[in-house]
Amino acid sequence: IKTDIPVEVETEQMKVNQEYSPLLADLFEKYEFSSLNKFIGHISVEENKPDAELPEAVHVRVGEVIKAATKVGICSLITEGADSSIFTKTVRIIVGVRYDNRIFVCEGGINDLKPLLEDSAVGKCGDDLKRQMNILAASHVNLQGKLYDIPLMHYLLDPEKSHKIDILSQSILGVSLGASDKNSLPTTGSLFDDISPNEVNRDRSKEAVVLLLLKERFCEDLAKNSVSDLYDKMEEPLLKVLSKMERNGVKVDLSSLKVFADHLRQEMLEREARIREMAGEPSLNISSPKQIGTVLFEKLHLSDKPKKNNNGTYSTEEATLLDLADKHPIIDEILEYRAVRKLLSTYIEPFPGYIEPADGKVHTTFNQALTATGRLSSSNPNLQNIPIRSDRGREIRKAFVPSTKDGLILSADYSQIELRIMAHLSCDQHLISAFKQGIDIHAATAAKIFGVPHEQVTADQRRIAKTANFGIMYGISAFGLAQRLRIGRKEAQKIIDDYFANFPSILSFIEDTKAATRETGYVETLFGRRRYLPDINSKNGTVRALAERNAVNAPIQGTSADIIKMAMIDVDEAMSQVGMKSKMVLQIHDELVFDAIPEEIEDLKRIVIDRMENVVKLSVPLTVECNYGKNWLEAH
Repeated sequence: IKTDIPVEVETEQMKVNQEYSPLLADLFEKYEFSSLNKFIGHISVEENKPDAELPEAVHVRVGEVIKAATKVGICSLITEGADSSIFTKTVRIIVGVRYDNRIFVCEGGINDLKPLLEDSAVGKCGDDLKRQMNILAASHVNLQGKLYDIPLMHYLLDPEKSHKIDILSQSILGVSLGASDKNSLPTTGSLFDDISPNEVNRDRSKEAVVLLLLKERFCEDLAKNSVSDLYDKMEEPLLKVLSKMERNGVKVDLSSLKVFADHLRQEMLEREARIREMAGEPSLNISSPKQIGTVLFEKLHLSDKPKKNNNGTYSTEEATLLDLADKHPIIDEILEYRAVRKLLSTYIEPFPGYIEPADGKVHTTFNQALTATGRLSSSNPNLQNIPIRSDRGREIRKAFVPSTKDGLILSADYSQIELRIMAHLSCDQHLISAFKQGIDIHAATAAKIFGVPHEQVTADQRRIAKTANFGIMYGISAFGLAQRLRIGRKEAQKIIDDYFANFPSILSFIEDTKAATRETGYVETLFGRRRYLPDINSKNGTVRALAERNAVNAPIQGTSADIIKMAMIDVDEAMSQVGMKSKMVLQIHDELVFDAIPEEIEDLKRIVIDRMENVVKLSVPLTVECNYGKNWLEAH
């Protein structure tokens, strides 16, 4: 480590700027920097400001809180588990109620509070209620009543801000929440006891008050912004569905993963040998970008003007190497080596650590309040990012198996849903007609832009049209299209021009959407989900262009996310109505995955297709591809 670099920065300037804490928190959460996020969680947005006046919590016995909650129909809830396991024991429950201009708070045990927790007439507001549902379920408590998840409510109001309770409390109420004293957690012996009012955790009782105040504020704000229905009919019911899915978990065959991992390690060794031979460097460290750069640009001279990084080393990032792919076979070998290494180290080797010992399953966490577009994401592990569309990535699916010996995995996937949504939103009659007739949409597009009969479209023309369909509607430039298709920029621009000449409604939709967003500052999905884009009026061309692309992307991708969320709710309801033992276990982008009982498989398939295809009526039909097999790969 070099410690003598002349840095013209004072130590004082390196301190965390409180103003950026919410942005950092969001960034760390997005990229799963959990340790750093814990650090940010303890930084108050306006640390030095005195607290605003907060109604004082009156600590009372459980019975008084239950009586008050039953009368007013709402309470705040804080449930803590002993650890992060899906089957963790409940170690603390705190309940708050606003009653008669006072806020009563109690800390109680499962036995005393179970009637209130399972009372469907009493709503519950809290932080991460899905997690609380899971904790309580492990103690055989079925949380009932309307759920007011504070971060989720705020997410609908401002999706790109931080939704952490301490930050919301400070920024909205002017109240700082102290870090909870983990050492003060009660012993499991108090799990069934009524806690004395004098012993209630003070930080948590303050949070119980804050939750009630934020709930009242956000209910008003949701109504003002016309997104109350989005919460009531989509996000809140989905909260309960996702809780079930997390508890269901999915079985992973570790022996299958081990075989695949061994195969990948062997492939890495073989590629290493070929790369070193091509480079003429027996000891080349292929994992070193610096050494790779030296070989490519100083020894093999693959570029007259190689791109360099800020530190003076040669750039060997993927985009740079792709531009050189036709210069030397070593490039493909390096790219493939990196793909194998990432698949192995990022997705396969860590998997055993995610297996829950109690049932041998993976219980991923579904995040409802993370992406700007409304899409779900997952963590621990992040199943959304597994590159399952590549040949190697698809092999990972083989390890996802039924939880019962004779069981089956059923997969249901929306076909080209984003293009269908584009057809609906743009009212483009060519696309609408093609989808209604069940014609190959990419071949139909190729026929239009290349001016040939549908039956004469070549495979290469279809490939170009497919890239155009998915790229142009999201504002891809001629430069970007040229890179993807590996053609000249002039040729790429001609494809874009021909595309819009044949699909003028799509061009009108794109331009009208941008213009409307400049006026309102936000875009909406078909169901009213908003994404705010203040940068669309930026004077910085690069910043403005990104906002314009997002303005077109968000209504399409967000509507797609909304549709599958509604489908999940409908499918879950239909399965429950007939008492199915099969379970919904995963949602990956536009796909639902089920752990199925053999004798239910045909009924399940019928229900899933029916509910997914008919969840909403568009100007084009929604089509679902549904199959099943002994593992996820067979089912897909």
